Amino acid sequence: MKKRISLFFLIVGFVQLSNAQQTNNLIFDKTDTYLKEIIDSLQIVGLNYAILINNEIVHMKSFGLANAQLKVPMTIDNSFPVASISKLFSSIALHKLLSTNNRDVNETVADFLPDRIDLPESWRKLTVKQLLSHTSGIPDQIDYQIFLAPESEKTVIDALKDKPFSSKPGTESKYNATGFMLIRAIIEKLANQGFEFHMKTEYFDKFYLSSAKYGGFKKVIPNRVTCYQNNNGNLEIFPLNYSPPMYAGAGLNISIGDLAKWFQALQDGQILDKNKLKEVWTPVKLADGTDAYFGLGWESYTLQGGYRMVGHGGAGISSFRHYWNENLNQNITIILLTNGAYDWKVRPNQINSIIASKIIEN
Repeated sequence: MKKRISLFFLIVGFVQLSNAQQTNNLIFDKTDTYLKEIIDSLQIVGLNYAILINNEIVHMKSFGLANAQLKVPMTIDNSFPVASISKLFSSIALHKLLSTNNRDVNETVADFLPDRIDLPESWRKLTVKQLLSHTSGIPDQIDYQIFLAPESEKTVIDALKDKPFSSKPGTESKYNATGFMLIRAIIEKLANQGFEFHMKTEYFDKFYLSSAKYGGFKKVIPNRVTCYQNNNGNLEIFPLNYSPPMYAGAGLNISIGDLAKWFQALQDGQILDKNKLKEVWTPVKLADGTDAYFGLGWESYTLQGGYRMVGHGGAGISSFRHYWNENLNQNITIILLTNGAYDWKVRPNQINSIIASKIIEN
C-alpha cells in the first residue's frame, strides 16, 4: 500500500476562519458546483456531503437519487451503509472501555480473551495495538475469499487458523478485516455485553443517533439508500453484505447528520479526553521506525508543513476525512457519502481532499 499525495498536501495555509458565520457562502457554492461536475463526470447515483469547520456543521447538501430504479430523490436524512467507516466507531468504543477498565493497547489478545483456546496461539500473541493499526499480519479473510458476511466467527477461525501470516507483526501496514473480528470480541468481553447492544446503549441512544443501525443489505433498514456498482459496463445493485461477527469492521448504517453529530461529540471531549484522542490519531511506528498508515483504528497521515489527516473510506464509495494543521487552531472535516457510481475515475478520498482544498484556498 502506497501513500497517495492528494491536492490537499499542496495547500500552504489555513484561512483564518474563527467561526462558521464568517465563512462566505460563495465557498460552498464553489464546492457544490465542483460536486455537480464530478457527479456528472463519474455518473454518481446519489451523494450527501457535509462540511464542518472548527467542529461546527457549516454546510450539508444532497444530490441525485437514493434509489435509481424508483427514481427516489436523495435527502439529507437518508441512511447509508458506511462500510469500513464503521471502524471509527468501534475504535473509539474500545478505547473508552480500555480507559474505563484501566487496560492498555499493548496487552495481547490472550490477556483480554484468556478463555478463547479456539484461537491459534499466534493470534493470541498479537497486541490490540497491532490489530487496530492493521500491522498484525494476521491472515486476512478477504485474501481467502471469506468476505464480510460469514456464518459465524468459528467459520472464519476454522478457515484461517492454519494460514500463514502475511508479514511479521509490527513490520508492515496491510489493511485487514480479520483483526476487527477480534476487536469485536474484545469489546464484548470488556463491556460484558453484546457488541450491538453496547453500541446502541452507549453511543446511538446516548447521542441521539436515531438512524444508526447495524445490518447488511438484506436487512430492512428504514430510509436506507440502495447502493450500486459498475459490472461490465452495466450499473447493478452493490450488495454490501455484512454479518454480526464483522460489525466492528463494517456494517453500520447511518445518516450524514448523525455521523457528524457523533464526531462533534468526539471532538468536544464527550467520549474520550483530547490527549487520548491524540494518541488514537497518531500514526503507529513500524519496526523500522517509519509511520504505519494507521493510528489506533483510524487511517492517519502526517503531511507536509505540519498538516495532519485522519479518517477512513467506506467500500470505495464513501469518505470521511478530518484535516488540521498542528501549528494552527483550525480544522476541517469533510464527510462524503455516496451510493455508488458508474465509473470511479476519481476516487471518493480524492474528491474529499479536493473539497477541503477549495475551502482552505478561500
